[in-house]
Amino acid sequence: MQHANTRTLLAYWDARRRGEPAPARADIAPQDLGALLSHIFLLRRMDREHHVFRLAGTGLCGLHKREFRDQNFLSMWSDHDRAHMTALLEGALGAPAPARALCEAVTLDGRTCPVELTLLPLRGPEGWLDRVLGLYQPLDPGRLGGRPVLRHRLTQLFPAVAAEPSMSLFSRDQTPSQSALAANDI
Repeated sequence: MQHANTRTLLAYWDARRRGEPAPARADIAPQDLGALLSHIFLLRRMDREHHVFRLAGTGLCGLHKREFRDQNFLSMWSDHDRAHMTALLEGALGAPAPARALCEAVTLDGRTCPVELTLLPLRGPEGWLDRVLGLYQPLDPGRLGGRPVLRHRLTQLFPAVAAEPSMSLFSRDQTPSQSALAANDI
């Protein structure tokens, strides 16, 4: 992970899970996130093609010079990038596990800024994995010259990887006893 804020949010999300695959949305307290709040966002999955902003931090809105509430997160992406971002979101919710992406935020005049996106699955009030806590972390916002971000280009994807089971009923180190061996095992 490139940015300290990404590591901070991931540690917070992991602590709030309390042994569950993902924390509930109600377990996330904005006051706990302090300095991260301006780049935090919350999405609600309506269906595969619609992950709608429920909340968007002032830093995210300021870089784009617009409000995001009730907008589709996937509208920030086009063509193949949209398909990849859809798969990344769906993978994070399906695993459930954190996913990340690196992208370039692009202005109308072609200025770019690298951005690290972090996507963390959450359970909604009904218990379904249908929320995503996200961090939109610009890595060098000064490069944009105060101009609004209009689009994004993906540069790297880090898909969700389901955690290994914490308990196994079978140990790999066990060898079968002589009485458990079949004729072909010798």
